[in-house]
Amino acid sequence: MDKQIFNFYKNALTGEIANNPLCREFQTAWRNCGDDKEQLMRLALRQQSAPFLAHACYTNLGLTKEYIEKEFADYINNSRVFNDVEGVEGFTYAMFVGATDAKEMALDVIQMLWCTSELSIKITKCPVIYVSNKSDVHIVCNGYNSPRIYLFDESKVTIDGDESCEVIVYKYSDVAMVERGKDCKCEVKTFNKELRL
Repeated sequence: MDKQIFNFYKNALTGEIANNPLCREFQTAWRNCGDDKEQLMRLALRQQSAPFLAHACYTNLGLTKEYIEKEFADYINNSRVFNDVEGVEGFTYAMFVGATDAKEMALDVIQMLWCTSELSIKITKCPVIYVSNKSDVHIVCNGYNSPRIYLFDESKVTIDGDESCEVIVYKYSDVAMVERGKDCKCEVKTFNKELRL
C-alpha cells in the first residue's frame, strides 16, 4: 500500500474516523485488495463504504481530492462505470471527484465528492446519490424519477423536476443544504439523520 492509502487504512483500523475501528469484514476486504486500484474502487463504491469515505475525506483522515484525481483517474468522472459491485446483477456504480461539467446519468449508485456540477437523471431512473465534501450539485429529474440522496457535511443540492418525480433527501449534517430550483414541481422530502459509522 502506498503512504496515503496506508494512512487511511491505519486511521480506519484505530477508530480515528468512526466511533469504532473498522469491522473485520472490511479489514479483510481492504487487505485483499492490496494495491489493485480497481478492487479498491469496488470496495469504495459499496453503499456501506460511501458514508465512511465521505466522512474520512472531509475530516482529512482519508484521501485528498488531488490524490484521488491523480491515482484513480482511470476509474472516476465517467472514465469507468462499475457493474455488480455488491452482487446486485445489473446495478451500475460510478464515482465523481471534483467534477464541474453537466452530466446525464442512467446509473444506479453515484458518489459525488468535491463536485460543482449538474446531474441530469434519465427518465424513469431512480438512483441512489451520495453528495459530500462541500459539493454543490444541481439535480434535474427528467420524469418518473425517485432518487434517494444522501447529503453530508457542508454540501448542497438544488433539485428540479416535474410532478411525476419524488425526491427523498437524507441529511447527515445540520449545515448541509437542500433547495428547490426555479423549475421544481416535484415532491421533495427531507429527513435529518445522525451520521453513524
